[in-house]
Amino acid sequence: MNAVLGLFLFFSTFLWPHTAAQRATGWTVGLLAVTAALAGLSGYKWGRSVNAALGGWLIVSAILLPRLRAATLWTELVVGFGLVFLATLPSFSVLRHRPRGV
Repeated sequence: MNAVLGLFLFFSTFLWPHTAAQRATGWTVGLLAVTAALAGLSGYKWGRSVNAALGGWLIVSAILLPRLRAATLWTELVVGFGLVFLATLPSFSVLRHRPRGV
């Protein structure tokens, strides 16, 4: 899901006008989120932490940086909160190895 959110963020920067700062933030965070998600799928535990940090930065930048459209604000807030939320969920491998009844 983090990779999907990252791809959506990346491509959304080209769908409507953005300020230079918002465009740079969008495509950079989008690509980094996809990279961190793929690293997490490969077994690197730092991928989740990186995506949480990227989501936090995206939330802060959506609020603080100037923007041309409200769509930019909402896209970055939804993706940012999504990245943070997904990073806090337990991984499937943890759930798979949990004893029954716990």
